[in-house]
Amino acid sequence: MYDSPRESCPRDVVVDPYGLFAKAGIWYLVADYSRVPRMYRLERITTWKEVDQPRRIRENQTLATVAAALIDQWEHNHAVEVSATIDQTQIKRAQRIFGLRLVRDHEESAAGHKVTIRLMHLEDVRALLPFGNAITVHGPTEARAHLRALATNLAHHYAPSPTS
Repeated sequence: MYDSPRESCPRDVVVDPYGLFAKAGIWYLVADYSRVPRMYRLERITTWKEVDQPRRIRENQTLATVAAALIDQWEHNHAVEVSATIDQTQIKRAQRIFGLRLVRDHEESAAGHKVTIRLMHLEDVRALLPFGNAITVHGPTEARAHLRALATNLAHHYAPSPTS
């Protein structure tokens, strides 16, 4: 049973496993699902059982080759590159959260670390909200605008009601 953040509830998934792989300090099960390679975060696997069928992995594929291909695919499959500065106190937290999606610029200032955060969709800038004012997004313009809209909606949601 896998509890995917993209699904409304956990679901049964039958996979053909290659093995376990650690990426950015997080452990994953690397496996084929319907002959398509995937990475499943171990902490999201709620239950598992062995099936009474032999494993069907693709010919000439190993844990190393499949994991490398998945990482390469992810690194080159992003639609939005957010340029930002993250406060000194939050850079390690950001690295834990974003892993390989966060690329640090070697430029560091009193204001913080300059970074690029690779996101699949513009909506994914939502993941920056927990950093509050500890992150300053410089671009792209649509990322700044979407963050502003999200923050405004959140502020309106928690604004005192007129009767209070």
